[in-house]
Amino acid sequence: MKDAETLTEPLLDEEGAADAFVNIPPLNPEDPLSGLTNEQIKQSLATFGKNEIFIPETPLWKLFLKQFIGFLPILIELAAIVSIAVRDYTDFGIILAMLVINACLGFHEEYKAKKSLDELSHQLESEVAVRRNGETLQLNVKELVPGDVVLLVGGTIVPADTQWIKGDTVSVDTAPLTGEPIPRKYPGEHGDIILSGTTVVAGECYGRVIRTGEHTEIGNAQKEIMADKTVTVVSVFQKKIMLVVQILVSASFALVIAVLLVQGLYYNGFQDNVSQTILDALVILIASIPIALPLVLQVNMALGASHLATTYNAVVTSLPALQDIASMSMLCSDKTGTLTTANMSIITDQIFASDGFTAEEVILYGFLCSNADKKDDPIDRAIVSAFNDTGNSKDGYVQTEIIGFNPSVKRVVAFVKSGDKTLTIAKGLPAKILDTEAGAPDDHELQWKVDKINDHAFIKSVEATDTDLSSSGYKTIAIAVCEGNARELGDAAVWKFAGLLPMLDPPREDTPATIESLHHANISVKMITGDHANVGKETSRLIGLGTNVLPGEEMRNAPSETKNDIIWNADGFAAVLPSDKREIVLVLRNHFGLVTGMTGDGVNDAAALSAAQVGIAVAGATDAAKNAADLILTEEGLSPIYGAVLESRRIFARIKAYVVYRVAASIVLVLTL
Repeated sequence: MKDAETLTEPLLDEEGAADAFVNIPPLNPEDPLSGLTNEQIKQSLATFGKNEIFIPETPLWKLFLKQFIGFLPILIELAAIVSIAVRDYTDFGIILAMLVINACLGFHEEYKAKKSLDELSHQLESEVAVRRNGETLQLNVKELVPGDVVLLVGGTIVPADTQWIKGDTVSVDTAPLTGEPIPRKYPGEHGDIILSGTTVVAGECYGRVIRTGEHTEIGNAQKEIMADKTVTVVSVFQKKIMLVVQILVSASFALVIAVLLVQGLYYNGFQDNVSQTILDALVILIASIPIALPLVLQVNMALGASHLATTYNAVVTSLPALQDIASMSMLCSDKTGTLTTANMSIITDQIFASDGFTAEEVILYGFLCSNADKKDDPIDRAIVSAFNDTGNSKDGYVQTEIIGFNPSVKRVVAFVKSGDKTLTIAKGLPAKILDTEAGAPDDHELQWKVDKINDHAFIKSVEATDTDLSSSGYKTIAIAVCEGNARELGDAAVWKFAGLLPMLDPPREDTPATIESLHHANISVKMITGDHANVGKETSRLIGLGTNVLPGEEMRNAPSETKNDIIWNADGFAAVLPSDKREIVLVLRNHFGLVTGMTGDGVNDAAALSAAQVGIAVAGATDAAKNAADLILTEEGLSPIYGAVLESRRIFARIKAYVVYRVAASIVLVLTL
């Protein structure tokens, strides 16, 4: 473990080492945990600002007045002016009522978006223990500045990008950023920078804040979401309708000019009755405006949204997205919790059992070396669940003692009574279960080598099986058994290698069928996950997607001239950051012109959900994902998406029929006049 006194400068990655961060106050070399002084706090606050994301305030009255600005609203307002000018009060009242109703519906949508912005801003509303001037203070996380020393304990949501400086090796749930179901250890193979938005699961340590607010990975994602929500969204379908209306009105305007010239010059309309000539021309222009179209669109979409909620368990939060889902041609999907169950499981048909052991015995011994009360431990939970699924009984076995997992020894040892006999069972990293001195000697009280450690054919077989499973995306847990109390037997203890338990986050039951249905509906699917590339490839194979799953680093490091082609040709991406997911969606949407959907459930998906024309939060999604999404599923799995696609296509087939009829009627009316 690193010594805090040696860390006088942050160990930043290439991006973090940018000029914007060179002014972070250094640690006090005499007392690294004393924290910042008042002068350093003022300096850091002036340089970096508060640990928050700026949200532009828009008054409600501005939101409402905004609904009366736009191509169609202005045309309808023009029609209302002409109606009052010719004293047609009935038409004026009808037109005004439709204008106000349409404005109210539009205001309702924008008000919901504003509320989502406000809810997103509350994510940082919590307190954390901070060391300042040699004292410990409880401060709102918004008050943190780069250079602050914070205490991170189990259950703490990391409030800013933080560098570990002293304490335990902490276990951190990085699923909000990476999607990985198993916590990471810090410091460790992933470095010593703990990113904002992750959660400390176990251990406690002091950390140094190095990035705050929108400069963090999660903060940048929130900033992008908020920027998206300040932009008025116009669906692809609505753009096409507006293009038709613009062409119709433009043609009518040209006809109006012709009528003015003919009546004014040929029939002396400019001399005999100027006002009547102008009114005749304006009547033609007004007749070309499909005044009821906005209201018909809003009402049909509102009814369609209600039907989707009751029939397909899909709650629509953005009506433009309801239009776009009908023409969606690309669906990008997060893996963990969306395509899969987000629960690590033992894949029983892949269990490796050594000679003299059965697969059921390997599961039993794994169960006896687990703690059923550790509901938050994904490994113990998976093993206990797998044993319960076998239907076998643990009667006759009593666990009398267990030596828990330690990151330095990478194994768990349990002592079990079976009648008059005692068993000592170990589970953990395969290399450490075969030989506890593998890698390097450790300080565990029990040390051993399995009885077949010198059988090269056996060891080669175990290692080959472990490598094959790992390359296919499985995480493996090895099991070994010693008859008797290994602590009492000492060097006389004989350990036998029982087998390997392969673990994987399994696909949801309905995922393969849903993906096949989406393909039949001419919707392509790409998987985007923060998990390892091998895990992504195996999951893709299991659910019927292509296995050309590329590491996110390959896309990030690709030159700009080839990056778009890489995104287009890949079946999916793994080991990605939230910014990578967003970039993939934007390239598919803006460069290739596809109507793009995105499904997800975590904070790490929120930026991509917001960027997609159709952002879909699956059941059980975090509040951040729901706030960024346009469609929220209330039923497990992806099957509601296919139903929503079919229903939205039926809805817009009806709207399209109305638009064609209304445009044709307007043309006939204009030509008749």
